[in-house]
Amino acid sequence: MNVKKIIPTSMAMIIVMLMIQAAYLLDNKEIIFPEIAAIAIGGLIAPKMVWNTNKRRILFFITLCAVFGIGIVRYVPLPLWMQMTIAFFISQILFIYSGTTFAPMISAIVLPVMLQTDTVIYILSAILLTTLILVCRLVLEKADLTGQTVYQKTEAPQKKDYQDVLKRLLIAAVVIFAAVSFDVKFVVAPPLLVAFTEFSKPSCGARKRAFTAVLLTGASALIGAVFRYLLCIRFLELPLSFAAALTILAVILLMKKVAMFIPPAAAVSILAMLIPAPAVPWFPLQITLGATVAMAAALVFFKDQQKI
Repeated sequence: MNVKKIIPTSMAMIIVMLMIQAAYLLDNKEIIFPEIAAIAIGGLIAPKMVWNTNKRRILFFITLCAVFGIGIVRYVPLPLWMQMTIAFFISQILFIYSGTTFAPMISAIVLPVMLQTDTVIYILSAILLTTLILVCRLVLEKADLTGQTVYQKTEAPQKKDYQDVLKRLLIAAVVIFAAVSFDVKFVVAPPLLVAFTEFSKPSCGARKRAFTAVLLTGASALIGAVFRYLLCIRFLELPLSFAAALTILAVILLMKKVAMFIPPAAAVSILAMLIPAPAVPWFPLQITLGATVAMAAALVFFKDQQKI
C-alpha cells in the first residue's frame, strides 16, 4: 500500500477513533455519528469523490439535516415509524433541491429519530466531525494525494424526480412500519435508506453488481459486530475505539479488494458500535435483510431508470 493509500486510510481510522473515544470520555453516545465513516469512504478513500458536491454543501446539508432530525424528536409527538417516515420525506425533498447527489444527508436526519436522540450534542458532533473530514480532504488535495473536488450543480427537480420521491417514500413508509412493528428496526437503519436512495438512481453502478453490493453491506455490518462483540463484549474489554478503528480498516480493505466503494456500508459498520449490546449478534442479519430489500425495491420499482 503506497503513501496515497496509507495517508487517507490513516486519517479515516484516526477520525473514527477520536469520535468513539470522545463519546467514551464524555459518556455520551450522541457524539457517535456513523455517517462520518461513509463520508470518509466517499471523500477520502474512494479513487475520486463519489458524490457530485462540494465541501460547503456537504457541511451545510449535514448540519441542516441534523437540526431537522433533532427537531422531529423534540417537537413531533408521533409514533416512531411516523417520525422516521417524516424524516425520510424531508430528507428526500432536501436531497432533490440540494443541487448535489450527496445522499448521506438522509442518514443525518433519520438517525437521531431512530435512536430518539434529542440533544444538540448530536448536531455539534455531526458538524465537527464532518468539518474534520473536509479539512482532511483539503489537505489531501493540497498535497496532490487525491484529485481536486469537481462540482457541477445538478438540474432543478423535474416531474420524474417528484415521482421518484413519492415512490421511495411509499416504499420506505411500508418497510419502516413493518420493521418498527416487528422490532427489527435496523432493517431500516439510516445508512440503508441512503443506500436505497442511491440504488434507485440511474447513475448508481452498484445496480450492475447488485449481489456484491448487498453482500458487501452485510459483510461490513458483520465486521463491525464481530469486532465489537469479541473485543468489547464477550471475551475482552478493550476500548470501543480500538474495535472501531479495526472495523473501518477492515471495511476499507474489503472495499478495495472487491473494487466497490459503498459509503453506506461503512456507516453500518460503525453503527454497530452505537447500538445496545444485546442487539449486536442480530445486527448483521438485519442489515443484510435491509440491504436486500433496498436493492430489490430499487431494481423492481425503478426499472425505467436502468440504462440498457
